[in-house]
Amino acid sequence: MFATLQEIARTSEVRLEAESVVEALEQLVTMHAKLLPEIFEDFEQRKLKQRVKVMVNGTDMDYLDGIRTKLKDGDRVAVFPVVAGG
Repeated sequence: MFATLQEIARTSEVRLEAESVVEALEQLVTMHAKLLPEIFEDFEQRKLKQRVKVMVNGTDMDYLDGIRTKLKDGDRVAVFPVVAGG
């Protein structure tokens, strides 16, 4: 996790056992409930906020299978808020 997400969770890294990105994110917000409104626009529909970017092994999940991207042992999932400014 990066930036504000890291500050909220008070850690930059967690280890999870998940079969997909969505499962990893579900576990993450279960472990750190304050992250739920920062990551999900609609948790029931598993819709992420537009300002959240998720990478799997350095590749944007949008170029893979989105939130349903399958994970394997050793994969690294990075979650960070998109920052904009002028």
